[in-house]
Amino acid sequence: MPRMGLAWGKVPVPMTTLWSGEDSCFLAPDPVANGMVAMCNPEAQGVGKPIFGKPHMQRQRRAIALGLCDFCGKPLKGRAKVSLSHARPTAGADGLCIMQVEPLLHKECAALSLRHCPSLRRDIASEGLNIRLVTRYRVQFAQLTGEATMEFCGVRHSGAIGHAKVELLAWSDKTEGWLQ
Repeated sequence: MPRMGLAWGKVPVPMTTLWSGEDSCFLAPDPVANGMVAMCNPEAQGVGKPIFGKPHMQRQRRAIALGLCDFCGKPLKGRAKVSLSHARPTAGADGLCIMQVEPLLHKECAALSLRHCPSLRRDIASEGLNIRLVTRYRVQFAQLTGEATMEFCGVRHSGAIGHAKVELLAWSDKTEGWLQ
């Protein structure tokens, strides 16, 4: 069963969610990105209000790079890995793949997310969200342009790391009913 962790009222807040008390940006080395300079947010999880749909940069990278669940933050190893994403298959270096910035989830955590998130429910209803059982993936880090770091952090630094990305290499499409 997923760990509830932090909540906003009666709504559980995913581990990677940015809180208003963390909503600023700076550049610093990130150990998860092999010490490369990366876009970072202050660490003040639970301070202020959750900004649903906007990830905390280090927690997002940590979840993807270390194989942690987007929702509960526990390891995914040995469990079903679920993708809830709008991303569509594209041609990649090794054939068809899906590139997404959303970390993977445990099956139970994906079901809990759908139960509590109005945006995900709307996306399911409009058939804009894909539910996938992921059987093979790899991690990539997005490199930012100097213009992007200037826009977000007020400092120009070409090649700084932004979000981590999950490259889905093997998956099967599932339905909302499969999560229950």
